[in-house]
Amino acid sequence: MSASEPARIRPGAEPEGPVLYAEDGWSWAWILAAPLFCTAAGLFEWLTDAPVHWLMLTVCAIASALCHGVMIAATRVHGRVRLTPTAYYQGTEELDLAHVQQVLPPAGGGPAEASWQTARTLGELREVPRRRGAVGLRLDTGAEVRAWCRRPAALRAALVDAIGAADASPGPA
Repeated sequence: MSASEPARIRPGAEPEGPVLYAEDGWSWAWILAAPLFCTAAGLFEWLTDAPVHWLMLTVCAIASALCHGVMIAATRVHGRVRLTPTAYYQGTEELDLAHVQQVLPPAGGGPAEASWQTARTLGELREVPRRRGAVGLRLDTGAEVRAWCRRPAALRAALVDAIGAADASPGPA
């Protein structure tokens, strides 16, 4: 397996050792949003002496909660980020930090794109999701990839520290 083809890990498995940076997908609390809105609608109908549609509101609450559950489970697998001193995990993809040669500088605001902005995105997703930022990485093969998260500046700083610490550690004697 080459450095450009990172290994797969079991979804949701926590890496061993200290975690330097972590992000999860949506919170499971969002599964309660639809039932709460449907309860509020039922109470509004009851308070205004309108006919209360409890059956329809219950069906909508259950169906919406099930749909939210599927989306939440997906974001908790595919939107998960973990950085340890030895590896970077994006969704179910694992990238050994020994294969990362450089954390690339942020893209300038000018019209010219940095080469890493069109590189392969780590994880299973084809593009960086909305409201997420990317961090460019150059691998030891010369390939460039994009790591992504909600707080790209914090991830960049953690990656620079982790790569610097890995470079400073003594090799095998």
